Amino acid sequence: MNSHKPMPPAPPAFRARRGHLFGAAALSLALALPAGMAVAEPAPEAPATAEPVKAAEAPAASPTLPELKLEALSAEVYSVTLVGRWSDKRESGVYRMIVVKGGSDELMTRVVVQWIRVKAGEKPVVVASREIEAFNQYIGMAMVPTWRDLSPNRLQVMADVRLPDGQRKRVRVLAATPGELSDPV
Repeated sequence: MNSHKPMPPAPPAFRARRGHLFGAAALSLALALPAGMAVAEPAPEAPATAEPVKAAEAPAASPTLPELKLEALSAEVYSVTLVGRWSDKRESGVYRMIVVKGGSDELMTRVVVQWIRVKAGEKPVVVASREIEAFNQYIGMAMVPTWRDLSPNRLQVMADVRLPDGQRKRVRVLAATPGELSDPV
């Protein structure tokens, strides 16, 4: 008789990371959809003997989605991620991390952090954008950028770099309020 051994539950860190990824995906979808968009219930079926609807009685047309201009997005954009939260005075929002690969050279990685203001009933707005220049001195070396939300107004951006002599180095920068990056650690 074959016994089936169920897999053990995922470790808490894995479940938490999966939850953060799901939350980031849901937030990016919410930011991508225009404000006020709603999902309509399906219309009830009309009785077989119903009169045709006249133009004056026709229901209002559903809202149309704005045109997406995807061709304007550079093919060098490798990834875009929403992560963490920031607040400053009466504004608040999320961080957007953009990783750009330089053409066909995988070793030409650049990282940009943007502060996106999110306000109910309004379209998201880019408040500030900064390239993480501390990583640029390692252009041409193998670099893997990552980020971690430490708390509101504290997003740690890291790059694990493999130096030409084979050694590894980790460079860390802290993103805080709009436009504010710490010196590399």
